[in-house]
Amino acid sequence: MKSGFTWNAEKFYNHVTMKKISTVFLISAMTVSACYAGTSDLASSDTLTIDTASPSPTLTQALVPTNSPTPIPTEDTRQTQVCSPIKGESLAELPEILTQDFFPPRSGQDVEGNDHHGLDFAFYSRKNLSGIEGVPVLSALNGEVVTVIKNRYPYGHGLIIETPLNDLSDELLAKLDLPQPQPTAVPAPKFNFAPMELPFILSEDDRSLYIYYAHLQFLPEVLVGEKVVCGQRIGQVGNTGDSTNPHLHFETRVGPSGARFESMAYYTVQSTAAERYNYVVWRVTNLFQLIDPKLLLSIEN
Repeated sequence: MKSGFTWNAEKFYNHVTMKKISTVFLISAMTVSACYAGTSDLASSDTLTIDTASPSPTLTQALVPTNSPTPIPTEDTRQTQVCSPIKGESLAELPEILTQDFFPPRSGQDVEGNDHHGLDFAFYSRKNLSGIEGVPVLSALNGEVVTVIKNRYPYGHGLIIETPLNDLSDELLAKLDLPQPQPTAVPAPKFNFAPMELPFILSEDDRSLYIYYAHLQFLPEVLVGEKVVCGQRIGQVGNTGDSTNPHLHFETRVGPSGARFESMAYYTVQSTAAERYNYVVWRVTNLFQLIDPKLLLSIEN
């Protein structure tokens, strides 16, 4: 489109006549000297120019540029909040009930000596409670339930909640100090499992934070595929699986997005081949890399 548009004088005359505007106004407008065009009674954006080489004067209306509206900044909806996984205990109080710390195993290993894949929270008498068993377990982040485990060894009743890293704020990601993806480790021959194919497709580009809540008293109170929010109740502290006292096992890993384990269990004769394979993929291959849960929960080392 051109920067302006031109009306023919004859059409302009007819237009004025149809509006029944005074002939005097039309004659005056057509005889205005070019040197007075800037002070005419026309709108400031209109100028009347007379071309002496043409018998018909033309009215040229310049388009006045308008300022584009200031764009409204897009709201950043990424997560910044982290919630305590134990109802009644703030993040600042969690160190008071931390009973077993995080001791990651060597790459390609499961458990050696005092190795521990997460944090354990428990108490025997606290805040008018005679124990932690039955205390509600809360989701630490927004996310999606991707795995529910029904009382399998060693995790007992448990669930895994996935939160894409793209959903976390830069500040939270920096605090987590996430590891770079590494080549997967080949499990040692001692691991009793048969190589299989995962029944789900992992993303080649996106990564997620996975949180495992284990040893729940009963089956989780949420279902696979359900969206949860920070602070939402998802179960109760229990003593199921490989547990000697009621506590919450809180485990965090980062890995490719899209994991959907149907179940997993330790490599014993009581577990199925698929459960053993899933267990080794989760805990041994380094595909899902352990991170210290204390970083997420802001617990000082």
